[in-house]
Amino acid sequence: MVWPETKRDTKTLYRQMVLTHTFVFLLVLILSTSLVQGQLPVITPGIAKTADKTSDPVEPSDLKTEASRWTSFLGNHRNGISDETGLNLDWNVHKPAVLWRVPLGGGYSSMVIAEGRLWTMATHLTKDFVVCFDARSGKKLWTTEAAPTYIDHQKQASGPRSTPTYHAGKLYCLLPAGDLLCLNAKSGKVLWKVNIFQISGAPRQEEQTLYYWGMSASPLIEGDLVILQPGGNNNNSVIAINKDTGKLVWGAGNDPPGYGSPIVIDTLDQRQIIVPTGSSILSLNPKEGSLLWRIVWGNKYNCNCATPVWNDESLFISSAYGTGCMRFALFRQNEEIRPISQWKSLSLQNQFATSTINDGYIYGPHGDLAAVTYRCLDMQRGKIQWQTRRVGKCTQIAAEGHLICLTEQGTLILVEANPTEYREKGKLTGLLSFKAWAHPALANRRLYLRDEKRLICLDLQKK
Repeated sequence: MVWPETKRDTKTLYRQMVLTHTFVFLLVLILSTSLVQGQLPVITPGIAKTADKTSDPVEPSDLKTEASRWTSFLGNHRNGISDETGLNLDWNVHKPAVLWRVPLGGGYSSMVIAEGRLWTMATHLTKDFVVCFDARSGKKLWTTEAAPTYIDHQKQASGPRSTPTYHAGKLYCLLPAGDLLCLNAKSGKVLWKVNIFQISGAPRQEEQTLYYWGMSASPLIEGDLVILQPGGNNNNSVIAINKDTGKLVWGAGNDPPGYGSPIVIDTLDQRQIIVPTGSSILSLNPKEGSLLWRIVWGNKYNCNCATPVWNDESLFISSAYGTGCMRFALFRQNEEIRPISQWKSLSLQNQFATSTINDGYIYGPHGDLAAVTYRCLDMQRGKIQWQTRRVGKCTQIAAEGHLICLTEQGTLILVEANPTEYREKGKLTGLLSFKAWAHPALANRRLYLRDEKRLICLDLQKK
């Protein structure tokens, strides 16, 4: 047996043991914490990194209902309105709890949720990725490398702009430089990939336009087609590709690209794809892409960012930079569909957030480079009912007669959709710290928010 030579050696050995145990404890604590302040997600480049099968989220029956999903930009109806009920809508009495928060890279993609999973896109170092999380726990399930990181012409921000679209077990993801990927939503495996500039023949827009911020319109699934907007002047402004193969089906229009997303409506016995381009609003026949009608709409920047809203047999459109807003109806005349303006006004100019229509009134942010106010307009006449600076520049969604507004500073505000006065039902500050331009998403009574650094989930279950 060997004894320590001196009492000093015993003390030294004891100190070393204490330091070793302390180091191990701190290491375990860091690894077990879901969020380290300022940390970016650890993303391994490659086709997909998938979690083991035991980590797959459980898929109970309540996750298969329409209300438990948020499958596209601005929700299942692409109008920002959720069908969910049983929500906590008085935050002054019951403050929503943060269920989880995880680190995330840059970008402005919103989130889509289905079958217990959440998908979004983000940038990390020099690559843009599609990322999948367990919607209940926030655990990262897989990441798939999508494209080199995009930085816009003005170098304001990097990363993806559009939101993935979920359909029948697949994800359709459009990256800023025109790369379109179809992924298996469960595994993250790339099923096919094309570049919409290459297949359409449209010029790459960053080489053509001074003010250009990358492909931002989210893909629209219509039947067997994916509708996209590369922007070209040779019947290739808007294109449709086969959702199973990525092959070009048709092209239409001669307008530069806008940033707002297309929607589909069904009226006057005619299915119509409504597309906000950089200089117009187009209506196309989904079958062959033939033009049904077109109105001139835009500004000197070709910057139509808000998505058109269909409501009660009329369309509402709004753009910033001096453009204004308009409500117009559609009529049949000599077997043709014609848009007829009901009113046009400068009283509501959406920069990038889409307005919400509730019970005949329009709610949304007004303004661009100067001070921004939040306003309520009468749908029938376009008259301002009230305005406030308590919200400012924001994105928004709606549920159960309430507006959920996320300011670009990361403050979350709940507003009652009340045309007589601005009525605030709660405000949560400090949820996010970096520029928050992505629209919120709501599914299974959980609210999902993100900024350029992290993703968070709030409990909106009524108590």
